[in-house]
Amino acid sequence: MLNRLPKLQPVLQVYAVIAVMLSAWTVIAFLWKLSAWLLILNMREIFTVFSYAMVTNLIESLVVLFLLLLACVLLPPHLLRDQFVVRGTILAAGFITALMVFVKLDMQFGVESGARLLLGPLAILVLTAVLLSFSRTFRFVRLLHSAILWISDRLVVFLYILVPLFVFLSGYLLVRTFI
Repeated sequence: MLNRLPKLQPVLQVYAVIAVMLSAWTVIAFLWKLSAWLLILNMREIFTVFSYAMVTNLIESLVVLFLLLLACVLLPPHLLRDQFVVRGTILAAGFITALMVFVKLDMQFGVESGARLLLGPLAILVLTAVLLSFSRTFRFVRLLHSAILWISDRLVVFLYILVPLFVFLSGYLLVRTFI
């Protein structure tokens, strides 16, 4: 069963992309709301809100990574495991971007907009499927794969910040809950 999973380094590279995307999205949203919160909340309450948001990011990023690893176990190795960094990054980035587009459209137009609300996320998912279906014989695809490998390798550095931050904030919330 373990031979169906990718090695640790590719898993860390894909996790770095997932964690950075979700954390950046949360930090941007947090900073957007911070000026209003400074008027009605004290610093401890603001830190607690930030802690809950970041621990939620930890759980979300682990769920996305677990789903990718589950797909590795269930699918033949040549579909995902053999090129886990590239294909896992494309899948994760596609799904997370589709989620971001959905939330943005929902905030802008509301649920009443109906099917128009799903057009943006569906376009992102179709683009993701197209990127996954091209073979490496095309020059553009080789360039894209090289860019994805380079970016995911560089984003691993952010795990040195995010993982201790996740651990510290989880500990803070556990202490705050039980004391």
